[in-house]
Parts: sequence; C-alpha cells; structure tokens
Amino acid sequence: MWRFTLLLFSLVVFYGITVLSQQSVGSNYPDNPLRIEIPTRSANETYRIIPCGVNGLILFFRSQEPTVDGKINWYFTCYDTNFQQKWVNNVPMNSEHDYRYNRDGTDTLALLFVQGSKSKNPENSFEILRIVQSTGTMILNNGILEPGSVVDAFSVQKGRAWLGVNIKDQAGKIVNMELKQGITRPFSLGVGNRITLLWMQPDTSSLFISAIVGRQISKKINEYYLVQYDTNGSIKHESLIGTQSGERTLTRVQGTGLNNGSAMLLGSYGQGLPNSTNKNRPVEVSTGFFASTIQNGSQKSISYYNFLELQNASSIVGEEDMMNLKKKALRKNKSLSEYSLDYSVLLHDIFFYNDQYILTAEFFSPQYHTESFTDFDFYGRPYTNNYSVFDGYRFYDAVVAGFDLEGKLLWDNYIEIRNMVSFDLSPKVIIYPSVNNLVLCYVSDGKIGSKIIQENRVVEKLDFTAIDLFYPEDKLLSENKGTLLHWYGNYFLSFGYQEIKNIAMETNNKRLVFYFSKLRFDQ
Repeated sequence: MWRFTLLLFSLVVFYGITVLSQQSVGSNYPDNPLRIEIPTRSANETYRIIPCGVNGLILFFRSQEPTVDGKINWYFTCYDTNFQQKWVNNVPMNSEHDYRYNRDGTDTLALLFVQGSKSKNPENSFEILRIVQSTGTMILNNGILEPGSVVDAFSVQKGRAWLGVNIKDQAGKIVNMELKQGITRPFSLGVGNRITLLWMQPDTSSLFISAIVGRQISKKINEYYLVQYDTNGSIKHESLIGTQSGERTLTRVQGTGLNNGSAMLLGSYGQGLPNSTNKNRPVEVSTGFFASTIQNGSQKSISYYNFLELQNASSIVGEEDMMNLKKKALRKNKSLSEYSLDYSVLLHDIFFYNDQYILTAEFFSPQYHTESFTDFDFYGRPYTNNYSVFDGYRFYDAVVAGFDLEGKLLWDNYIEIRNMVSFDLSPKVIIYPSVNNLVLCYVSDGKIGSKIIQENRVVEKLDFTAIDLFYPEDKLLSENKGTLLHWYGNYFLSFGYQEIKNIAMETNNKRLVFYFSKLRFDQ
C-alpha cells in the first residue's frame, strides 16, 4: 500500500513572529505533524517556499518595511530538513518588482524579480538575487530590459544568467548577463519583427544557449527552429523543425538531449493558425502532442498525436462525448485526428526514465461566475446588469505520456485533478519515479491525491490522504494556494494558506495561517 505520512517535529520560533509549533504547544500534544504555521491576515500575502534538496528550504516574503532609498525589504529564512532555522536575512529590493522565477546555479540559488504588471515605470528593470545557501550570503545584480519586454524564460549556467524575453510585434531577445561583473549583453533571436521565443536552455558543457523560436513568415505560414547561440548572439547551429502551413502550429515546446546537433523535442500542437479565418479561436489552445527528433543538425522525424487518439481519451473527454465523436467521424469517413477539442495545456519539463522520455501536460480552462446588480434608468425604472468575474484557472486532468528514443508514443495515462482553481499557471501535479512505477500526486482541499501507474497500467487508483493539522481538534474550513513539491528522496513539502477552526479553544478558536509540512511517501 502506498501512502503519504506526516512526520513529527520540534521547532524554534520564526524571527519574532508567533509561530505555532510543537515546542509552543508543549507536552499535551506529543504527536503533532512536522508543520509550521505563520499567522496571516489574508491569503494574498506573499509567502513562498523553494525546496533546496538535502540543503533544506528557503522561505521568503515581501514585507511592508520601506527603506530610506524607497525600496522594500524582502525577508529570507533558511531551514534544514528538520525545520530547524539556519539563518535569516533581509534584502532591500525595488518596490515595483515581483518574484518570477528561481533556478539552481553551481553553488547558489538564483531568483529573478521583474516589474509587476501594474507598474507604470517606463524603465523596465529587473533584479537577480543569488543566495549562497550554506552561509546566507546575498548577491544582487540588476539590469534594464527594453520597454514592452516580457520575460518568458530564465536560466543560470556557468556564472551567467539568461533571460528570454518576447516583445509584441518585435523580434524576441535573449539577455545574457555575466553575474560576477554585472555586464549585460542582449541580442535578437533573428532578423525580422515576428520572431517569438518558445523555449530555451543553456548548454551544460559550453557557454552556448539553445532555443526554440517561431517565425511568422506570412498569415498562413509559421516556421520553427532549434537554434544554438553563443554569448554574443551569433548562431552556431540552426535546425528547421518542419514548416507548418495552414494545419498545425506548435503551441508548447520542451527540448532535451541537446548534444552535438542532436535533440529530442516534445510538446503540444494546435490545428490552424492564430491569424486564420476562425478569429474566435484562442491562440494557444492545443490539439495533441508532437515529437520531433533532431540528428546531426537536421530534423529526422516529426510525429503528431491527437489527444482524441490517446488510450485514455475517453477519460479526459468523457465517454459519451467520445462515443459521439467516433460516430461523427465514421459518418463522414474521417479519422479522429482530423478533429480538435482545443485544450489549454501546461507542460512539465521532460525527464528521462526507464529509457523513455516522459512528458506531462495539465489541462485547464478559465473559470468565471456571473454577478448581478440593480441600476435605474433615466426615468427611475430598475433594470439588472450582469457581468462576469474571473475566478481563476480550473485544472481538471493531467496526461502523462512515454516516448521512445525515436519519438514514438509508447503509452499514455492520466490523473483526474479535483477541486483545483488557481490564478497561478504553474504545474500542480508531481510526477515521482518510485521503483518501476510513477507516482502522480497533488494537494487539494487539505488532502493529497495520489495515483500509482506503470506505463498505461493503473497500479493504484486515485486516493486521497488528509494532511494532518496541528491540533487533534482542528478542523479545516478552507484552503487557498495549496501546493505540493518534491523535496528530496521520498520526502515532499506541502504548503499554502488555511483557515482552521478549533472549538476546543476558549479564545481565538479560528485562525488563518500560512503553513508548510514535511511529508514522506511510503510504499
């Protein structure tokens, strides 16, 4: 039987803030979970956690403390794997900057901060904070981006930071910063105005960076290239990834195995072009998976797999809808691959497992609710106005697929995502290799949902394990921004905002907290 287990702990106090911990509870509750609770006023506060493997974790947040030069203090705390506090530091940062990405360097953790979406400052600045985890040393770099630049990719390798930016109606750019000297060198992705960065990754053995770019040739033709640049932007290698004309466009792309002009590219594709006659069709919806192999600088193969043709398609689409589509295709003498249900998908990074490339895609859609209010016309007559309110993105399924070394789809499986609405478009499902199985898991409503698969076979069906609260009498009322991350080995971190009620307490029997817990996955 597979299950998640919460561990036990004792803990010191979190720099001046009253923190609920086993130490503060005392001997009346000797079996409390390994959990920290920080009182909060709302779920809109800025607590974040970055797991750092066996080195522990970093907890950080934006304070309300201004500095004399108009900046804002961010606080960073490092904990070891037993939740013992190692160090605390604060860093003054630009008050208009928001946290965006983090990446592991050789001996540091690099965090990227960019201007928030509400900023009106024409100077499009950014900051890169490097944290030496062993000592708590903070090193800050800053730079300027072109107006209108949106950072869509961030990497750190060999003492350099790489920022991939897209600019509306212009060619995208890659910004290369030497972190030690703080020298920034931006370069264009190519010649022309409509060149978009889809993905990038620095090489581990050189100072080159590989990127996948899309070039719009005309209203009916898009081209995609795997390009390798040096630090000055000179193109060292360039491989055409097929020409998509009229029928298919690449919507999401991931690359792996980049070496000597060879690579495996996996991602999702859509039917038709963004500028096609169907103007109501969303730009980034996807129809299925694609796989492309690059060898010796040239594309060897490219294959497309419609979501409707997957083994688990009926579980995603619904059995009745799937049956109706098959009947429709049969009547019109067509194949299912000619149809598209246009899903919005979020791709995970590719990983290699059991001689296969594993790709995961999470399916989501925007969710709204309608609100009404009564107003009066010129003559005083009442009428009702209705308007839609955006609730966030509802995630409802994740598909896992295995591809061989030639890009052939070998199998697919899925996990249902229940009660998951988020404003954050980041992966919600963890894919954890265990022995010869894959564990698919996520957190929702204070519970861990997990499913065990072995390729297309289900070892254990979707099951839910409640995350223990601090007191035995605690009752979870609501959860917001719940997150599950793999930490190290078979240990995981769950965290988020929870509203908890405890009728056994005479006073303050309801609390809102940011919590984080350590969990162990047992077979």
